[in-house]
Amino acid sequence: MGPQVERVVAFVARRTGTALSAQQRDRLVQAITTRAALEGLDTYAALVEGPRGATELLHLISAIAVHKTDLFRDEGQLDDLRREVLEPLARSGRPLAVWSAGCATGEEVATLLVLLAEVGAATRATVLGSDLSLGAISRAQRLTFSAESMRRVPPSLRGRYFAPQEGDVWALVPALAGRARFVVHNLMDTPYPSLAGRDRFDLVVCRNVLIYLELEAARTVVGRLGEALEPDGTLVLSTTEPLLERRADLVTSAFGRTFFYTRPGSKLATQRGASATSSSSLPAVRPSAPPPTASAPRPSAPPAPAPPLRLTPEEEGRQLLALALEWASEGQAAEETLGGLRRALYLAPKLVAARYLVALIHERAGRTADAVAEYRRAGALLAAREADLSHSFLNAERLASAVERALARLGAL
Repeated sequence: MGPQVERVVAFVARRTGTALSAQQRDRLVQAITTRAALEGLDTYAALVEGPRGATELLHLISAIAVHKTDLFRDEGQLDDLRREVLEPLARSGRPLAVWSAGCATGEEVATLLVLLAEVGAATRATVLGSDLSLGAISRAQRLTFSAESMRRVPPSLRGRYFAPQEGDVWALVPALAGRARFVVHNLMDTPYPSLAGRDRFDLVVCRNVLIYLELEAARTVVGRLGEALEPDGTLVLSTTEPLLERRADLVTSAFGRTFFYTRPGSKLATQRGASATSSSSLPAVRPSAPPPTASAPRPSAPPAPAPPLRLTPEEEGRQLLALALEWASEGQAAEETLGGLRRALYLAPKLVAARYLVALIHERAGRTADAVAEYRRAGALLAAREADLSHSFLNAERLASAVERALARLGAL
């Protein structure tokens, strides 16, 4: 690869914040050489980097964009989103602004509109979809989907909110499609989009985007997404992208095995103790019984003590994983979380979610060799179908994809 081509590759990676995989780099090099065939590489490189290079940059971005997605992916997280975020927003009665950042070809926009309809808020909500790929946004605007991308939609919702079209295609019903807006936007660029005159959003969903970015670019994007939230707004990241580190600008709230992120002092954060389900799965501590009154008969003998709880090492490991995630949600330092995850793996070596998170913490700390080793161990467990998924907040397919992307990101695939 010549210096001019490398120069353009580096420029595109920097402008998008993307950690290019080998496949993305190959596609980008092919696109550069094809589009530079007429004017030459020197002229083309200057054009892309110059003030009139926006159109060319969009073409090159399309070569590295990833658009593999489904409607209703990660159903467990969506259940928590509906119960803990969307239902309270619906009860507020106010117009809602929702942003799907990195919406690809529109599947997530449609998913959010259906969920909003299910909680009774669709007519008061507008969902903005943004993506850095012009081609993806052109497809997203149609809000039509293949049978393959519809495979996770529950049959009752499919019949209620989608209409069949020719060619085994499904279209979102007009009443919901009319609540969608779309814009081409690179998350590395400011200012961020606004919606109907509002600069901030009640909900920002940015799932399976950060895994494609360089570490510092991902941290920058998270900060900017937080700034785009209303004071009681919520940021939703993928289950493969937990922050697992202290941030002054966002409060982590754990609901079951799902993390949501809110601006400090928000309603969701303050309600965590009342509405969130602890992720620890430990037995609940029951309040002690009140002392007997004078009129209440005393028991003839105290009840027999409960037998001690005996756990297998694997069960202890799963509980430690849950506790480590809960501690992380409460602001524990990443290195302390790492210690809890390692203890979980000592007891349950096949606990693949813990191994993935250990790798993620190593990567974010710059320990690339350790991260690669742990990602490879996680991938091997998944490939051999030996992974312990009994207490994982990630499904096997999603986790395998995240491991593959992480190894590509680190140049180790």
